[in-house]
Amino acid sequence: MSKVLPVRALRYDPSRVGDLADVLAPPYDVISPDEQAALHDRHPDNVVRLILGYQHPTDGPSDNRYTRSAAALVRMMADGAIRQDDRPAFYVYDQCFALADGNRVCRRGVIGRWRITDDGGLLAHEKTLDGPKQDRFQLFRACKVVCSQVFTFYSDPQRTIDAIVAEPGVLEPATECTTPDGVTHRLGLVTRPDAVARMGEALSACTQFIADGHHRFETTRNYRDARRTETPGFTGEEPFNFASVYMANTHQDGLVILPIQRLLHSIPDFDAARLMADVAACCDVTPVDGDMHAVDRALAESGKGGPSFAMWIAGRWHVIRVRPQAHQAFIRESGLHPTVAALDVSWLHQQVLTGMLGITKEAQAAKTNIDYEHTLEDVAAALAARPDRYQAAFLLNPVRVEQIQAVAAAGERMPQKSTFFYPKIISGLVIHPLEERIP
Repeated sequence: MSKVLPVRALRYDPSRVGDLADVLAPPYDVISPDEQAALHDRHPDNVVRLILGYQHPTDGPSDNRYTRSAAALVRMMADGAIRQDDRPAFYVYDQCFALADGNRVCRRGVIGRWRITDDGGLLAHEKTLDGPKQDRFQLFRACKVVCSQVFTFYSDPQRTIDAIVAEPGVLEPATECTTPDGVTHRLGLVTRPDAVARMGEALSACTQFIADGHHRFETTRNYRDARRTETPGFTGEEPFNFASVYMANTHQDGLVILPIQRLLHSIPDFDAARLMADVAACCDVTPVDGDMHAVDRALAESGKGGPSFAMWIAGRWHVIRVRPQAHQAFIRESGLHPTVAALDVSWLHQQVLTGMLGITKEAQAAKTNIDYEHTLEDVAAALAARPDRYQAAFLLNPVRVEQIQAVAAAGERMPQKSTFFYPKIISGLVIHPLEERIP
């Protein structure tokens, strides 16, 4: 029984909506309130209406953000803005973007549907929270579609999928657009039966690791379980038995993992001198002059020799390298699985944030004392704009693919916000049906 199958997806019709960039959106969980408003204003059919509608004080059981999303989908389908493709396909999705050094690369993935098994079948590395899963479950119930894929990666040095797609007549170009962030999104379809069969076989044979979308995957599994309870005599082939996945081969230049940086605030009785002394007791501390990029380069170099992070405190950046004996003691005594204890981010969270500063795991999950930023520029801007708010800041090196694989294969989980696969999968490009009738 194949794990990976093509899907008869719903897609925006450019002849009705115009430039696709106007109707697509980032994943719901990275959309700020300002961006939510901008997306609503950008186009009346923007997918934000389906994934992150406004909440109102008067919302109730019959009129709320979920029922309004379902009504918006009904309207868009009736108007022809969104149409379901006439046959199942694998969707080849390329994202072309600029790296920090200015060079452009493309990441390729294949969108299809993953057969959910009782054990899930996809290897995860991130903890999930009940709140986001309950929110997405209500949305799936109302709309009966998924507008964003679970991002998975796999290892195939032979690049089997690329070889199949490169065969004459296999790839049918479909759409292309460039979003305001400068990322070009290019979509092609594979519908030829022999190519579809070979792609499904190749993708099913690979171990798939979740890169991003842990909450979406668990919510889809919860939806499947609920629908099976409601569907006596289900066959296992109903649409609700499958998750929407974007599968990317690690053997390509475009699989980019970025770190997520931490800025600390509102810590009671914070003492910068005491924190520096505690860190220096088990780590080598090197002050760094220059801009954020100089700090990042120094951090990358330090990371070659052992667990490292950069710390901003009292207005100055330092590169911190954990001494070998301290790191080995941490691996032995932390209570963490060795694959997790080996991560720089684990040492930072358990030894510094919790051990030295008293920020509990619950406070970390609730982001009580931590703001997260993705880019060096964002960190610099935040520190410059609100120097009185932040007591300390930390930069990390990126987690490597093989580290994620080791953690997931061991059935373990990384600390919150350990990885950022860039760029995010755009929402609305390929819309996955959860039922035969939509909505």
